[in-house]
Amino acid sequence: MRGRVNQYVLVLWAIAVACAASTARAQEEQPAAPSPASIVAPITPKQRIEWMVNGTVGPRSLIVVGPLSAAWSTALNSPEEWGQSWSGFGKRYLQREADVAISNTIEAGLGAIWGEDPRFVPSNRRGIWPRARFAMKTVVLAPRRDGRLAPAWGRYGGTVFNNLIENTWLPPSVTTPGQTALAMAAGLAGRLGGNLWDEFWPDVWRRIRKPKP
Repeated sequence: MRGRVNQYVLVLWAIAVACAASTARAQEEQPAAPSPASIVAPITPKQRIEWMVNGTVGPRSLIVVGPLSAAWSTALNSPEEWGQSWSGFGKRYLQREADVAISNTIEAGLGAIWGEDPRFVPSNRRGIWPRARFAMKTVVLAPRRDGRLAPAWGRYGGTVFNNLIENTWLPPSVTTPGQTALAMAAGLAGRLGGNLWDEFWPDVWRRIRKPKP
């Protein structure tokens, strides 16, 4: 079961990357619209720290994403050494917090060297598909100080090195080369989910709160 789910994660991620690459090529052939990041001030050192902290111990991480992730992993019994119990749930919750803390710190720290902005900036585009493509593309691309999108090297580094670091204490069943690669793919797939949420949820929330005539 767990292997099949991991395969689905890889397939979804491969589709997302293919769509992002296709979008990037199409934009190279046409006059590009201004990047949303080009109208947003470059990230400051204070904002970079706030991004790291909020992504790790912010309400969404602690109350929503963390418990859901731990519950999902417990249902799949991954890692199997931790079992399907409240104790296993707690270990997975803490593991996820450590994962995010290490990954965010590496991404923000490395990215600061060349001005990579780790934040997601909503596209301000119209239409579901153009907005979804932007969310996909900005998993593998990130804004620089001048607003242009470029490969998110800091994010790649955070995704790779945080998993290698975690392998020093995780159970053997999830530290094989194959499982490590799957964890890296799942991390980027999780970033895609976060981008889609940040892109579309504000619209959904406005519709929910909109008073009926």
